[in-house]
Amino acid sequence: MKQFVSIFILLFGASAFSQVLKPSDFVIDPSKAYVYLKFDHIGPRKPHQDGEIKTGLWLNVVNNCRIPIVFRASGGLPGTPEAVLEDEVVEDEPIMQIISSDQEMKDYESDLKRRKERLILKPVGYSFEVSGVVRVQPGEEILISFPLNHVDEYWYLRVKFALDLNNSSIAIGPFTYLPFYNLDIPKSERPSNINPPIMKH
Repeated sequence: MKQFVSIFILLFGASAFSQVLKPSDFVIDPSKAYVYLKFDHIGPRKPHQDGEIKTGLWLNVVNNCRIPIVFRASGGLPGTPEAVLEDEVVEDEPIMQIISSDQEMKDYESDLKRRKERLILKPVGYSFEVSGVVRVQPGEEILISFPLNHVDEYWYLRVKFALDLNNSSIAIGPFTYLPFYNLDIPKSERPSNINPPIMKH
């Protein structure tokens, strides 16, 4: 009898929870991720560190959920050229391949050699000892920029955010990471060769 009561309570509780909380209660546009990065344009930007290139990758951070989100940032107000979000530049791991011919092996070895040469130039991303907070309200978006070389054939950038649930959200998380890859740049806008201007900083 006790087992039956426990099962009834569990099923009733799960049913009640599913009726109270629906995806639409959290996500504004269910056809998209609840937070995402959207390409805006490639264009001039003011460097924020020594050795940076002056060409920027401009992105929109879109908050597609019904809770404010927060990022660590420095340098200015959101939507201004001076605003900078912290980001990490992460190596894009090579895809496992099945080699079936001598030519494929040569191509694979050539790509590994180029990867090794390119990764020497991989920047480290933005990190601030003292930072502020950028908040994006539900349904809103902000324009941000990074040096164009924060994405490459062999690496990508990612920014982290937290749901703005209390004053310590941005300090202790939990965090979600938003990646942006070179292939996320529309093909018509993607530079055919961004290798020459890349500088380590």
